Amino acid sequence: MSGLAGRHLISISDLSNGEIQGIFRLTDRFVPGLQGGPLSIVRRGRRRGAKKGPAAAAIGRVCAGQILATVFFEPSTRTRLSFESAMHRLGGRVISVADPQTSSAAKGERLGDTIRVIASYADAIVLRHPKEGAALLAAESLDEQRVAELGRRVPIVNGGDGAHEHPTQTLCDLYTIKKEQGKIEGLNVALCGDLLHARTVHSLAYGLARFGANLKCISPASLRLPGYVARRLEREYGCVPEEYESFGDLAAPDMGHVPRPRGRGRGRAAKRLVDDEQFLEAVGRSLDAIYVTRIQAERFADAAEAEAVSGSYVIDPGLLRRIGKRTTLLHPLPRVNEVDYAVDLDARAAYFRQASYGVPIRMALLALLLGRRRMRRAKEEAARGAAREREWITSVECCNDTCITNSEPGMHSRMERLGDTGLLRCAYCDREQEDGGASGGDR
Repeated sequence: MSGLAGRHLISISDLSNGEIQGIFRLTDRFVPGLQGGPLSIVRRGRRRGAKKGPAAAAIGRVCAGQILATVFFEPSTRTRLSFESAMHRLGGRVISVADPQTSSAAKGERLGDTIRVIASYADAIVLRHPKEGAALLAAESLDEQRVAELGRRVPIVNGGDGAHEHPTQTLCDLYTIKKEQGKIEGLNVALCGDLLHARTVHSLAYGLARFGANLKCISPASLRLPGYVARRLEREYGCVPEEYESFGDLAAPDMGHVPRPRGRGRGRAAKRLVDDEQFLEAVGRSLDAIYVTRIQAERFADAAEAEAVSGSYVIDPGLLRRIGKRTTLLHPLPRVNEVDYAVDLDARAAYFRQASYGVPIRMALLALLLGRRRMRRAKEEAARGAAREREWITSVECCNDTCITNSEPGMHSRMERLGDTGLLRCAYCDREQEDGGASGGDR
């Protein structure tokens, strides 16, 4: 395998399945050396005959002399601290921008300029930004000329860009599912909650689809999976998620899957997702994993819309009584009111183990991106879409108000023509719109 050294990670699609599995193998080697530390909550026990992982002292020399910059223009607890913990445990050092008001962004500095400067201070950069496509812009700002000036490549890692993607969280999610269930292929996974705004769901849906899982999307009508995500799942992975408004709909034996119109449904009261009287035990047992998300209130244009759907579903002990004994309950955290605290005591609640895996997953990723570790096996496939010929159009503005192309001074959009569909796709935020730049576009 050519390795990941010097590469950017903007989308989960930047990694092939083989590369994801390689990251998991290296993660498995780091976990034993961390037991009793940040992973004390993770289930212990090594399979018979498995090789012992490197000692903590050896782990602490992997990235000695390297500096990671964490640049966060949005609040973060798990992503920022787990990356910083990962780098420290690898023997590296960290510099950080944790508040945009303390950086030159508050003075109006362009993001591209900020990244070009920080790249001269650090060996890798993790960026979180409220604008969709910001991570790709950051990667493009480190062009060949800037690389030549620096004398090295500085990987950009997307720590979440608006409501777009969060690829390293997806690595944690997939790794947790594999550890809990033993595999990913063929699993029935329910994605529940705010599927419209949750970037973790968008990235995870791509990751699950490419490994052959079956997706069942459960959300209020106004918070369904975005159309551009659903179409990409079908176009690139042959996956058509089933959509329901409640577990009760999923359970109805005579209903089947009924395609629903994709309107926003503004002003409509949200239906409770969990209705114990309708949620049949047989259906609950057919779900291998349930991935729950909070209402992303900060991404609603109207606070009243967020309030209307707040508290529309709760995962509580009543649900646990009706799901399988091996069903895994996941949540990227933070939670608000969608998972009852009583659920924490159930062995199927894996969200704190899921958060703990963030350290070794990001240790493995950093070690590979910085060229301090290499993958062992030959590459199984190219990263998804890497060899596809694309027709780019630069004369059309993106219809998405939260796309980085509509806020970064002097920047132009870049649209891909999607065959004969009559649609254009923005290279930065993935939103689709009618060919010709019609306003509005798809949500």
